[in-house]
Amino acid sequence: MENRLLEIFRLVCQSNREFTVRELAQQFSVSSRTIYSDIKKLNELLEASGYPEINADKGKMFYTDPLMIEFESLILSTPAFVLSNLRIRRLRITTSILLSGDQFTVDDLLKELDISRNTLIADLKEVREMLSFHSIAVEATPFKGYRISGKEQNIRNLLILSISEDPLFFEDRAGKEDMQILYSCEAFLDDVARRLNVELSDVSFNRMLIAFYVTYARISIGKAFTGGPKDVLTREEKAFVERHEEIEAIFGREVSIDDCFYLANKLAEASVVKSEELLSEKWLPFNLVTNQFIDAVAQEYSFEAFRTDSTLYEGLLNHLRPAYKRALAGEWAENPLLSYVLENFFQLNKAVAKSVKVLEEELKVHFNEHEISYFTLFFASVIERNEKQIRRTPNVIIVCNAGISTSEILKSRLQAIFHVNILGTFSVRNAALWLKEHTPDLIISTVPFKWKDTKVLKVSPYLSDYDIKEIQSQLSFLTARIHMAEVMNIIGKYVEIEDHKLAPLKNELSIYLGITENSEPKKGIYQPMLKEILTTDLIKAKFEAASRDEAVKESGRLLVDKGLADESYIQAMLKNVEVNGTYIVISPGIAMPHARPEEGALDIGLSIVTLKEPVVFGHPKNDPVKIVVGLCAIDHQSHLKALTELADILMDEKKVNEITNANSAEEILQIIKGDSQC
Repeated sequence: MENRLLEIFRLVCQSNREFTVRELAQQFSVSSRTIYSDIKKLNELLEASGYPEINADKGKMFYTDPLMIEFESLILSTPAFVLSNLRIRRLRITTSILLSGDQFTVDDLLKELDISRNTLIADLKEVREMLSFHSIAVEATPFKGYRISGKEQNIRNLLILSISEDPLFFEDRAGKEDMQILYSCEAFLDDVARRLNVELSDVSFNRMLIAFYVTYARISIGKAFTGGPKDVLTREEKAFVERHEEIEAIFGREVSIDDCFYLANKLAEASVVKSEELLSEKWLPFNLVTNQFIDAVAQEYSFEAFRTDSTLYEGLLNHLRPAYKRALAGEWAENPLLSYVLENFFQLNKAVAKSVKVLEEELKVHFNEHEISYFTLFFASVIERNEKQIRRTPNVIIVCNAGISTSEILKSRLQAIFHVNILGTFSVRNAALWLKEHTPDLIISTVPFKWKDTKVLKVSPYLSDYDIKEIQSQLSFLTARIHMAEVMNIIGKYVEIEDHKLAPLKNELSIYLGITENSEPKKGIYQPMLKEILTTDLIKAKFEAASRDEAVKESGRLLVDKGLADESYIQAMLKNVEVNGTYIVISPGIAMPHARPEEGALDIGLSIVTLKEPVVFGHPKNDPVKIVVGLCAIDHQSHLKALTELADILMDEKKVNEITNANSAEEILQIIKGDSQC
């Protein structure tokens, strides 16, 4: 690690050239993620020593003014930074305490941290309060120092949090053996994520590596994790148990199954960038409550596209599972964009915060403001996708303290190279006055100049190649949204228009500018009720199935015979049951096999098969199965109303017994629909 940091420091900070992340990753045979992590560490070292940070933008790295210092001077400055920074120092004390075992002394901490006794005693008081907040007790014992007590899960979770917030922990504390273990854990985690078809965010990936390190460190001092018995394993737990011996080989010591479960649950809590749809525990309630949540937000914040955007539904569904896991564990993911959300989407966030009660009541958890702001970002992205964006000629001003000839040369070069609208050239003083009443897209200056609301690029009067690249980069991202209300306001400043002409003018301008605000809003996805799609020819009573597969085939055959699915859909259902057999059994005695829409579904359909003799599906608690509900859908949402109605019925034990004992399709349909709806 340190050697790679040294080489990256020399390449990026001590040479006057630009590097791409991909270029560095190939040179050092590591992932792009690792390079970004290294740059972050270097920036922390540079900041601690009072130097400017490395510019990292759009996959490119460069350092404005090459540094003529030795890398070792940065490393040597780290301890002073740690000891002088109150927050970091207390984080170090916390990790030292929690990695010491059951007991520690003040002298032990003094040797490790090299700080004064008075400073340590003062910090210990605050640290003990923080430990107490996390249900970890520190009690003084005569002649032995301090004794630590608390649940292992609480201790590990606090260690992960403390190390995550300590920017230089591994550089200071981890030895060569520890770093090698971390490299092996990184490869292991990459492979597990790939096999589970998930892609972790960079923050989640780094947090998982810390979870591996904490598990290794706690096991090394004899602190194994102990959990209760498990009836059903999640897909993450299965993956870790199957590779139990590999984890032991990485750690070089015995690892309990409960420790595997702990790491698996940390992975389940992690946020993902993308995930292929796979069944998991609570897949049915997650699907149903996500739909209800979207509907609740759409009612609070009138934006019809929320109900029709499939990307929103899938994104929320993927995010909900790790968010739920974090809430269960009493953890939460800090959202670095919280302030941005509150400033730019205050009303939307307020609507989401009110509507999130739908999730909380159904899932029996609580989501804090950070988790709520993550949900808000999904809805905000729908608004972004549905608002008109076009490129227009950027408005630019030039700030130059030299004479007219210099500013004219710069102006002519800019106009020759870029498609820009130059609003004027100004001295620093006049620019400040002009900017109080105007807002350009970009300020190009030959002298140091700052303006609070607008990006400023400092350039040479003759525009170097580097300057040209920088300007091009900025201009390529300048967009403007056109809103009809703003257009009409501008017109209204200069022209008085008769009321009866306003609507035709607005409509004609909308057509000319390609703005669809005046068009009819897109209606929500139609979701038929259960009584609209369930008929007697989709029900089979007292079917004799010799196996799980026969029961699944029959539920699929009813859908195919009705023209709701292709033959291929039955095979896809069987494959899904093979992979996710445990999760197919949604409650005691009830299974719901299905496949993805693109695997042969032609329309929305539900079939019901009751079995003459119950069949084992492989669920440790909910077997044997007496009722098989076949499901097919052409998207992720249109079937949810009917499915919600059926789920409510199947939660009624009395009705389930009536359905199981019924002898005909007609009898079952009457039980489900009720006499008043027949």
